[in-house]
Amino acid sequence: MKKSVLRTSDLANRIGVQPEAIRYYERRGLLPPPQRGASGYRIYTPDHLERVEFIKKCQTLGFSLDEIRELMELKFLGGSPCQHVRDLLVEKIKEVESQIARLQLFRRELQANAQECEATLKRHAGNDDCCPVLERLGKEPVQQEKRKTS
Repeated sequence: MKKSVLRTSDLANRIGVQPEAIRYYERRGLLPPPQRGASGYRIYTPDHLERVEFIKKCQTLGFSLDEIRELMELKFLGGSPCQHVRDLLVEKIKEVESQIARLQLFRRELQANAQECEATLKRHAGNDDCCPVLERLGKEPVQQEKRKTS
């Protein structure tokens, strides 16, 4: 076998993913189908390695596989994609900011509940049979998160 070709496990080890991830990327169309060796093993090239590295880097930035496919098309098909990439990044930044806002709200709610428990424990020293937080959680309706429709 040539030095510039890799089997599935070799490619996976080089990138730090499971071999099944490589096959999954193939099924999702993120990797071109590899050639097969005489024994039937998949044979990957440096191009496959570059593409899997690209996928992993994009995933660390929070891009979905569909978004990564779009970025890969822009990267590997050439052209002038910078404005489109910028638009995708701006959209991703908005998503992250929205997640941060939801997490900050969640933290404030948790802190308020913890403070309420602390106050209850102080008022009922030695008798913590009642918990207003548990009572309220059992009675409040669940608020549905507003989903983006697109």
